[in-house]
Order: sequence, then structure tokens, then C-alpha cells
Amino acid sequence: RVDSLLKTTIDGKEHICGAHVTNTLTGEEYNIRAKCVINATGPYTDSIRIMGDSATRKICQPSSGVHIVLPGYYSPESMGLLDPSTSDG
Repeated sequence: RVDSLLKTTIDGKEHICGAHVTNTLTGEEYNIRAKCVINATGPYTDSIRIMGDSATRKICQPSSGVHIVLPGYYSPESMGLLDPSTSDG
């Protein structure tokens, strides 16, 4: 579990340089440092972004839905399809 982000200041600008984490099975805590931190938390992305900057505006709105695989001739390879008119809004 990520409890907080580690930060450093370079040339007057704050940078994220790792995370303080807890092993939820053992309770052990660690500081993990990295050259690059990637937020790949899916629907939990805003909770990690807010750890980096508490003034950050939320950008993720989770919703329920399904994934459908269609034949390639329905759209180019670099394009996706989204139906924003869903019953849950």
C-alpha cells in the first residue's frame, strides 16, 4: 500500500522520487526510491495524484461498464469507441 510519496527539490522545483509503502501482510514499512515514478493505479489514480499535490483537481470518474471486442474493420487500429450515453450517466 502506498502511504505517501517521497519528494526532493531540484533547482527549486519539487519532484517525486519514490514512495513510502506498507506491506499489508506483515505490517513492514519501506521507503522505495526511484528515478521515475509511474502512477498506474487505474480508478485509484486521483488518490495517488493528491498525495503528490493536495491542490490537484480530480480527473478520474470511475464508471461501470463492459469491454466489447469488435472486428478491425469497424475502426482504425489507433482509435477507440466510447458510448457516453450510459444509463448510470
